[in-house]
Amino acid sequence: MNEGQLTRMLAAGNPWWRDPDWARDDRDLRRLAAAPLDYDPAPLANVEPDGLYVLRGPRRVGKSVELKREIARLLAAGVEPRRIVHFACDELARGDLQRLVRAGRDVLTRGVDGPRYWFLDEITSVPAWPEAIKWLRDNTAFGEDCVVLTGSSARDLATAQKQLAGRLGSARQPDRLLLPMGFRSFCRAIGIDDVPQLEPVRPRDFLHADVDLALIELLPWTDTLLTAWELFLRVGGFPRAVADQLRFGEVQDDFIRALWDVAAGDALRGAGTSGAQAQALLARLAKNLASPLTVSTVREEMAVDSPHTARARLQDLVFSYLVWPCHRREGDLPRLSSQAKYYFVDPLMARLAALRSPGAALEPDSSVLTEQQLGLALLRSVERERPGGYAEFSDVMYQRTSSKEVDFCGPRLGAFGFEGKYVDAGWRQEAKTVRAAFGAGVLATRGLIDTSGDVWAVPAPFVAWMLDG
Repeated sequence: MNEGQLTRMLAAGNPWWRDPDWARDDRDLRRLAAAPLDYDPAPLANVEPDGLYVLRGPRRVGKSVELKREIARLLAAGVEPRRIVHFACDELARGDLQRLVRAGRDVLTRGVDGPRYWFLDEITSVPAWPEAIKWLRDNTAFGEDCVVLTGSSARDLATAQKQLAGRLGSARQPDRLLLPMGFRSFCRAIGIDDVPQLEPVRPRDFLHADVDLALIELLPWTDTLLTAWELFLRVGGFPRAVADQLRFGEVQDDFIRALWDVAAGDALRGAGTSGAQAQALLARLAKNLASPLTVSTVREEMAVDSPHTARARLQDLVFSYLVWPCHRREGDLPRLSSQAKYYFVDPLMARLAALRSPGAALEPDSSVLTEQQLGLALLRSVERERPGGYAEFSDVMYQRTSSKEVDFCGPRLGAFGFEGKYVDAGWRQEAKTVRAAFGAGVLATRGLIDTSGDVWAVPAPFVAWMLDG
């Protein structure tokens, strides 16, 4: 795009420059106000005026809405409207970022005092964006501004971290992550607001006596939380899906199609993957959920010509924040040469292949979905402790024993393991694997609770509630 086109698009896309009541007519904020749920994850809390931030997560999770919310907060706090610049970068080409910043700073907001607040949405769609941001931070007044970038791809994360090191200003937690809502947030969103709002528990602290007391405090809400958990495993935590459930009693077909477009289109289509191949890949992942996956199986199911292609398509889903790999543990590190287990980032994503083609693919059952969500709750918990660690996939792993495996473990999870065993009986037999490997652990059951021994049986919704912030 040339500078004239960018200037016109900037002028049209920043309505607060000319209208103090812009939010009333903003499509995203109007839909948010009309939604029947209360959900404000605030992933951009406490941004600094000279900081550089990257907000990542899957498409349809609400990143663009959070940008608008933060803009509204800044304006309410008294920031001069023309210091705030927003632009959706989906259509930008190589070299356009420099022209965009020049148009935004030197033309449209010239004469305005103070650092700017730049909100550049879907920056990861721009070729060579880390190099462009690095140059702008090093060579222009852009280096003194607050810059918030959003993206739906982790493919260039390592490159960006290296190139932008030392250019983050006074940003605390420059890497921000927005995933579909966790279980406690889901409960709040659907109106369950009388459950004790206990402080989140770190995984490694789970077997402490004070956690036992907190679990006792949750006992009167066992049926409430278990019912909500079963609903959570069906609806998931995408804000639109939860809003549909509240408004219509089920997720609507148009959002199912939108998620399909995210997976089969945005994540996979650029690699030449057909719709049938995307369906085969998602169906295989759902069928194999909670078990180590061989690349050769993926290659056969997708009918692609090489293991390299199959592995690349798996990585496409990982890079798009739709799937995460749980690697086998070796010492305190992931054993990358071994088969990984692959989990979806949300229950609705795990059901997507079956929802799109009923009868052609099986829906995962509650047991494996519980295991998936337990692992994700652990992953999110350690992400809060070590921001930016999510994409490394080295904090939550599984451990193979002589004949079985412990679902989740890792140095940041403490000296014990976590198991998803969504059962109402027979848990003591299952506890033997965890005890043999670690001496202690947590089994996420359906409704059973027993904290008398070295392996605790705790209802899965209780575990997820305690881990969620």
